[in-house]
Amino acid sequence: MSMKLEQKIRQLRQQLVRLVEEKGSLSHEEVVQLSQRLDRYILMVQKSSKLKVCG
Repeated sequence: MSMKLEQKIRQLRQQLVRLVEEKGSLSHEEVVQLSQRLDRYILMVQKSSKLKVCG
């Protein structure tokens, strides 16, 4: 995994934790949006890992 991508995922996770604490809900619209954004980055890493293993 590239360092930039790893750093971005770490940053988004920290933001997500803070936002959940701030909003007090996992279902708050902003929390869901940030969680989905983080999911996209994680999927990118998973897909690139599969390519390296299969390729």
